Amino acid sequence: MSTLDPVLWEERFRDHLEVRGRSADTVTTYLMGVRPFLRFLEERGVASLGAVTRELVETYRTELFYLKYRGRPLSLATQQARLAGVKAFFQFLARRGFVLVDVASGLELPRRKAGLPTVLTEAEMQRLLDVPDPATLLGVRDRTLLEVLYGTGIRNGELCALTLDACDLAVPALRILRGKGGKSRVVPLGEEALAWLEAYLGQVRPRLLRSAGETAVFLSKDGRPLARPTLIDVVSRLARKATLQKKITPHVLRHSMATHMLRRGAGLRQLQVLLGHSSSAVTEHYTRVEIADLRRVLKRCHPRERRMRA
Repeated sequence: MSTLDPVLWEERFRDHLEVRGRSADTVTTYLMGVRPFLRFLEERGVASLGAVTRELVETYRTELFYLKYRGRPLSLATQQARLAGVKAFFQFLARRGFVLVDVASGLELPRRKAGLPTVLTEAEMQRLLDVPDPATLLGVRDRTLLEVLYGTGIRNGELCALTLDACDLAVPALRILRGKGGKSRVVPLGEEALAWLEAYLGQVRPRLLRSAGETAVFLSKDGRPLARPTLIDVVSRLARKATLQKKITPHVLRHSMATHMLRRGAGLRQLQVLLGHSSSAVTEHYTRVEIADLRRVLKRCHPRERRMRA
């Protein structure tokens, strides 16, 4: 049966993704991509998924290109995420026999220009770490989440998904369950991250807790598990207080950690395992930051460069 029932197909697609071990972030991203596509089909009177053609999918792709949100075109990243969800959805439909042909199989995703990741200097990172007030509950929580993000390089979704039983402070390490790509890994905790996490868990979290059965490590001020949008807001607010002239997100701390460790002699293979990258090619992206820095140093310090500017 392929009758167009958005609620039904969204549920089936979610179940499929979860059974295949996709991370919570991936499930959310794919569903956010499929939801507007199903609305698009409804608006055009499409009665069943079997009636969807490649031309209709291409029309949707074009509509995304011209679509505006709050007066501005959708970013390439948003277009890419939505279309990736559509591609995964039709792959699911074809594999399960709900449609005869995967009409989205050859759909090209918008290509984002590969740029260097935003990275804080070590001095800027210290300024950010110094912002939270350790005399307050939320100050300790905020310093702890900054230390854990920067100290371990875990993703923002992985930090929000941390539960008490995933924290092995005796080792000490964090168990990341079903990270990106559905893969699990163990990441070590350094001295600073461990010290702040112990202080937070022992002195602050019990005072934020509202439900005895809650297992999330990081809680909001009202005792609920810290959500990704809230985490992003917290980090952005702290960055503004630190007067950092860069757009700072939780992921920037991950980039910064990897770059700083690379500069101090860490091997790419070790970073790959620590960050949970499926391929060393992804980790090698950080070497581009190093090369960019070396290029700036060369221009500033090399005698031939100085002569050419004179």
